[in-house]
Amino acid sequence: MDRPLNGGYVRSPNDSVARGCTHCDWYAVDDSYPALIRRYQDHLRAEHPRAWLRT
Repeated sequence: MDRPLNGGYVRSPNDSVARGCTHCDWYAVDDSYPALIRRYQDHLRAEHPRAWLRT
């Protein structure tokens, strides 16, 4: 099964969102879009600082 690379909106409390990094194999799933984006930004800042500066 392919992993989605982009997050999406959570429609119900039972939904989750997922995001993968386009620079490495990092992948995360979270309960809310804001929490997922926070994790993704933390990953970019720590592992890919040049990419983080461009986002």
